[in-house]
Amino acid sequence: MARRLIPPLLLLLLTVGIQTVLPLVSDSLTIANPYLALLVTLAMRSGRMGGVLWGAGLGIVSDAYFSPFLGFHGLSFCILGYLLGWLGSKLLVQGVLPMALFALCAYAVDSAAVAGLYLLLGLPLASPLWIPVLLGALITAGLQAFLEPIARRLYRKDSR
Repeated sequence: MARRLIPPLLLLLLTVGIQTVLPLVSDSLTIANPYLALLVTLAMRSGRMGGVLWGAGLGIVSDAYFSPFLGFHGLSFCILGYLLGWLGSKLLVQGVLPMALFALCAYAVDSAAVAGLYLLLGLPLASPLWIPVLLGALITAGLQAFLEPIARRLYRKDSR
């Protein structure tokens, strides 16, 4: 049991480190969401139920970092975790590029869900919304491309 928890916990520590360093490098990098990149990595490997659980946990952590309201990213991460876990059980995905594309699409879906929740509650949105979403999606996909080889190595060692 403990051997199964080591790879995700190491990836979570790495993601927290990345989240801590990103604002120090540049303020424009704060639009990236490393927790979403981690969710793609973990949900694709853990199935639907694991994806929902990781989505709930990482969504709340993401809300604590990025949003003044708790639950916006949590809800969208749960849905994305389920969908990514379902896709991970149906598809054999190998390579960094497909996982980065999943992260890019997941960022767009998360942004659309959070923007929809903002509009439902009558809260103001940034006026040119598509520019930060596009940049954040590209940076998050890059972070996913960084995390995926590390995850592949950690999970390979775990399966032996």
